[in-house]
Amino acid sequence: MPNDPFVILGIDKEATQNEIEEAYQTKKAELKSHLFDDGESGAEAARQLELLEAAYKDAMDATHDNAEISGEGTSTYEAVKKALMEHKVEDAQRELDAISYRGAEWHYMQSYIFYEKNWLNDSRKQLEIALQMDPNNEKYSKALNNLKKKMDGSKPYDREGSHGVYGSNSNPQYTATNRTYSQGGADATDSCCAACQALWCADCCCECMGGDLIRCC
Repeated sequence: MPNDPFVILGIDKEATQNEIEEAYQTKKAELKSHLFDDGESGAEAARQLELLEAAYKDAMDATHDNAEISGEGTSTYEAVKKALMEHKVEDAQRELDAISYRGAEWHYMQSYIFYEKNWLNDSRKQLEIALQMDPNNEKYSKALNNLKKKMDGSKPYDREGSHGVYGSNSNPQYTATNRTYSQGGADATDSCCAACQALWCADCCCECMGGDLIRCC
């Protein structure tokens, strides 16, 4: 019985992940149709289905390992990072979409793209997925904590390395909101004092004429 996952799937070793997925789904559907056959046929289908599941995982892992490094040690994500550094968000998205293996780093880069678009909720969801896939990754954890601070209106966070954790892009909306709030508070206090003074003067005038505008004083 073959142990090579590509042989079990019936595809070439150079197959893409899309081709692996297609072969897997086709064979899976065929084997499932025989699961409840009588006798040895059903039992064999169950064994083959178990082998198919393992082969699918091994084949996907193998293509992922080959895709992580291309050319002379250049990461497949370098093109995405370069586009983001140049603020070419749509180019970055196209480069990211071309990467078939969507592991933790893929979701991290997608969160960065969403952040550049100011889609903060979507950015946070992608970071949460990245952390679920790689819970001990300090970079993902720091990015998520910083993004939550950003969404809460806290100070922008620091950049990390050449492509950062999106922190240098201070959102004008937050700055403007904070500035308006501070100015509004001062103006409101001044207006209140002015109103009280005017009311007190009016009461004094009324008392001089025999009336009483403010009965408590």
